Amino acid sequence: MSGKFSVTIWGATGYAGAELMRIIARHPHFEIAAAVSRSKAGTSVGAVHPHLRHVYNALNFISPDDAAAIKTDVAFLALPHRASAAIAVKLLETGVRVVDLSADFRLRSAGEYKNWYGIDHPAPQYLSQAVYGLPELHRAEMPQARIISGVGCNATATITALLPIARAGLIEDARIECRVGSSESGAGADAGSAHSVRARALRVVTPFVHRHAAEVTQELGLAISSFTMGVTAVELVRGIQCLAHVTLKEKVREADLWKLYRGTWNEEPFVSFTPANPTHFRIPDPRFVIGSNRVLTGFMLADDGKRMIAASAIDNLIKGAAGSAVQSANIMFGLNETDGLDMMPIYPA
Repeated sequence: MSGKFSVTIWGATGYAGAELMRIIARHPHFEIAAAVSRSKAGTSVGAVHPHLRHVYNALNFISPDDAAAIKTDVAFLALPHRASAAIAVKLLETGVRVVDLSADFRLRSAGEYKNWYGIDHPAPQYLSQAVYGLPELHRAEMPQARIISGVGCNATATITALLPIARAGLIEDARIECRVGSSESGAGADAGSAHSVRARALRVVTPFVHRHAAEVTQELGLAISSFTMGVTAVELVRGIQCLAHVTLKEKVREADLWKLYRGTWNEEPFVSFTPANPTHFRIPDPRFVIGSNRVLTGFMLADDGKRMIAASAIDNLIKGAAGSAVQSANIMFGLNETDGLDMMPIYPA
């Protein structure tokens, strides 16, 4: 396809918004009509994102009020949770298709949304229309979608780590730990993200149940009682390493697991699995995916054949946010799924 689709990015001053702008700068079919920011309206993009100055030298952020008057083909909403829904509804009512990176449309049940996020959903009528934005699970529904939700970065890492064995019905229980970089908390500073507090830290943020677990139960059909999901802040800026210590329902052979992994991932353009040897590469390391839309998955099986570590690594700002959003939008508009996303990982990082 040679046509162009116009794009508005709401929340363009944040990390995910910046990644959307970086990706779309080299996208063959998307072009930015407006970058929206309430706090930086009138400011040049380069003043906020110096690494993008050479690309968007003539582009200024505009206010939400000004953006409301611009009708584009698609709007990416890189806004905080609870701020996206009202804007999404207004855009949908004018015929603009929406890819929402927040949590506002990730869960299909209004009851589950209230349970996990503590408030009534402001637009429950759209929950059944929203397609969960992980193409590896919902590719077939995306071309007809009017709204695609974002994905939780920890949920993305967990789902990709567990998907082969979850589909096979092998999981009895799992203890999941996501080791995450500082960019996961966003561009805004708070008492927990100051460099003096965050640097050289191994801080357990949520030891048992992270709210992204709601997406894991929804997408993998696992009962919340069958797993714990914790998050630990580590010495990274970007990246997530997910380790799931799994007890299997039955004894398996390593060859059977390789068959499951290959059957799940061989046809996926952005998912790879680690080699059997050398063994120190069996557990995925985020350093091998940083700067890309790639997922690296892997596993190790205990000698008893009943316990295993299922693992994955992603760049939280790309595959865990902006990259999956663009990948989903590509499918939504009938484009090549990999358009704009063929960047290689940066190594060393």
